[in-house]
Amino acid sequence: MFCNHRRGLFMCVLAALASAAPVSRVNACGGFFCQVIPINQAGEQIIFRQDGDRVTAIVLIQYAGDAPDFSWVVPVPGIPELSTGSDLVFAPLELATRPQFILETTGESCPEDIPTVFLGGGGADTAAGPPENDGVEVLQSLAVGPFDVQIVSSDAPDALVTWLEDNDYDLADRGRDLIAPYVEEGMNFVALRLLQDRGTGDIQPLIMRYTSTEPMIPIRLTAVAALPDMGVIAWLLGDSRAVPLNYLHVTPNYTTLNWYSGTTTAYASYQGLITAAMDEAGGQGFATDYAGRDLDVTASLPTVATFTDEIVRLSAIESDAEMIAATATGFVIPQDKVLEMLRRAVPLPEGQDEFAYQVPELLSDLFSADALAAGRTSLLNELNTNIVTPLTETLAVFDGDPYITRLYTTLSAEEMTLDPTFSFNPDLGDQSVERRAALDLSCDTFNSRWTLTLGAGTDRDGEVVINGLGSPPGFIMPVIDQDSIWRTETVTASGPPTVVTQKQFTVAQVIGDDANTGLQLCGAGTGLCGAGTAAAMLFMMLGLRIMRKRRE
Repeated sequence: MFCNHRRGLFMCVLAALASAAPVSRVNACGGFFCQVIPINQAGEQIIFRQDGDRVTAIVLIQYAGDAPDFSWVVPVPGIPELSTGSDLVFAPLELATRPQFILETTGESCPEDIPTVFLGGGGADTAAGPPENDGVEVLQSLAVGPFDVQIVSSDAPDALVTWLEDNDYDLADRGRDLIAPYVEEGMNFVALRLLQDRGTGDIQPLIMRYTSTEPMIPIRLTAVAALPDMGVIAWLLGDSRAVPLNYLHVTPNYTTLNWYSGTTTAYASYQGLITAAMDEAGGQGFATDYAGRDLDVTASLPTVATFTDEIVRLSAIESDAEMIAATATGFVIPQDKVLEMLRRAVPLPEGQDEFAYQVPELLSDLFSADALAAGRTSLLNELNTNIVTPLTETLAVFDGDPYITRLYTTLSAEEMTLDPTFSFNPDLGDQSVERRAALDLSCDTFNSRWTLTLGAGTDRDGEVVINGLGSPPGFIMPVIDQDSIWRTETVTASGPPTVVTQKQFTVAQVIGDDANTGLQLCGAGTGLCGAGTAAAMLFMMLGLRIMRKRRE
């Protein structure tokens, strides 16, 4: 991603799954250009902290591939201060700020409902390192954690493209055109490789600190290798609620959410709802997943003490071989990182299985006492340098109880034509992490009746949105023929938002014996049943039910 030095921000980010589930490594190369082989980006996660005119940005880098092929490029304003962060923070932060969907159920449905079919309906909206090349200046060359870093500058897009290609960055077909605007806007570029003795398990998030008043995600260049509907999560920490300045703020239509089979399923449904809503909004919008100070986010994050205590435990083991084996078999420190450290501290003889790291007797057979002692010292140093220090720096962005906003969107390559910028608006209220709805059940003669009423966190508290006849929905929700957007707004750094679109929906009418079937034979969009036919089918099924009762 990139940054406009006039408007602020920077950044190429890579990460999470759009699914926002705990982060796993995927085929992605932390930036826009990958060395030799372009690898698609599956999602992006960034943490921003704004302190006056200074921004701290922590970018999650995900990569799967061979270490020599790793490379990453991100445009930045000026010359940023660089350090490495900890990827141990992102998954718990995502879970702590993930929207939760709570359905409160009252009443009881009938023991047995007549077999009917869905009438999804109603609800239509009524509102509309390498040597320099000519024209490229290497501003800095330095080692940052596991990375060999060069910060480069150029006034000529073609010269920078040539430099990147000469250094084995594959720009893909669109890369040359997409990089030019950032060069013309005066961006510098941070180019990363792994140091020669580092492996992919050593990859950590990159922390960048730079001068800027408005965080910005340079999304345009991400189009080089973006997957369709790529998820983007941005956490913005500051004095008040963060807002997108040049993208719409989108509130989805929670009527169409699957509330009925647990919060996990509801969150998966929410991700699909956001994708549909952003498409309807023209492809450039953000939803607010959370905004406030009420969550004790730090309680969910790993603590430095957890790892320092583990280092103390390992240090107390007298035998060097046993200490190395205890490090290899421990569960506190991520195993991919431990393995990379072991490979450097006590490199095994060629052909020896890495299982040997777990067995003190094998280590004693393979290495001299001096080698084991040196390996012990190296491991302890690296545990502090590669685990404790990055985690300490990452947790520092949460100091002082900042206001936290989580913004979420999905974007495809063709929608990445505008870099989203953000600011902080002290005049806006909070957005709870909880969304609530109420399912009210009753039994009327032969059939269950139910209503869905939206509650707190949806911006439509108390609005009845569905009237249902038959068994209430289960794992598969009924088809609701409504748009995925409820409201879109433009927002600024102060004052209330300006409403662009606010839909008015009639109450959806749903008839179904069992929403778990997912069947919609009649209703909006099917063309199979008119009102008379649906009524005839209903009475026919009622007649079958009565006949069956009489035979009993």
